[in-house]
Amino acid sequence: MSSAATSPSLPTKALAVGGPDALVTREVDDLVGKLLGEIQIPFGSMGKRALNNLADLKRVLAADYLEDANLPKPELLRELKKFIDSDVTSNDGRWKSMDSPELLQSLFKKFGPREIELRAEPYKAGAGLALRGFFCRTNVGPRNKFVIFVNTAHHPAAVAATLGHELGHYIYGTLVGEKRPMTAFMEGTFASHLKEDDELFADCFVALAAYSKSLMIDIGAVRQPSSGESEELFARIRKAYGLLKPRFKINLSEGRMQAAWRVRYLTSMTHFFKLRSAIHELAEI
Repeated sequence: MSSAATSPSLPTKALAVGGPDALVTREVDDLVGKLLGEIQIPFGSMGKRALNNLADLKRVLAADYLEDANLPKPELLRELKKFIDSDVTSNDGRWKSMDSPELLQSLFKKFGPREIELRAEPYKAGAGLALRGFFCRTNVGPRNKFVIFVNTAHHPAAVAATLGHELGHYIYGTLVGEKRPMTAFMEGTFASHLKEDDELFADCFVALAAYSKSLMIDIGAVRQPSSGESEELFARIRKAYGLLKPRFKINLSEGRMQAAWRVRYLTSMTHFFKLRSAIHELAEI
């Protein structure tokens, strides 16, 4: 295991949705130092964009996802999990090809009436990598369509998570209602998703597909850190990351990847893991 990096405290007010106390802030700082050490990012080497992403990581770590998040109702989560088990993941827990025509057709049959049209290509101009993906509801002649764009210039693991998130929006539109405007981008911070019902539901799709119930039982719950818990929480997050590395062929210690995106992907993984832990406690799935 790599040596831990040090991380200066951010203002308490900026850390989490509910604003953690000094004890939580101290534990989060300690946990962040361990995580940065694990992926071999010296704090002194981080630029402005990486530091902004680090602030989101701290908010994610500080939040109690059972208390601070607008989690979907358990019955909605169980219905989503049932579909994921039958159509998205294989018996060994691996993801099937989520861009396959068979899966998209299955989604359309179960959660239509909009047809799904997927457009996946690398995009580095304009907003560049800041654009992860988006969906757009539109009409093409008599046909209602749900168009998804995914930026494949990102790491394949991030592409899969983005596609899963957008498919989650598609399902949300049927089960709950189309709350978002006609077009919505996967932007902003992960901590901001905690108070946005549709964004969090879309994230639940990814979280449920990434981690099985048996894995969550094995790893253990991840809540808001309290006194002396940073080492235990680090071990659980490290284990979750270790499970993803071979499945999605992602290595956040790889120096060729910019520090800002290594922190961003770490934040993404931590967010989905904490969300999955909360889902397990709330809905027992």
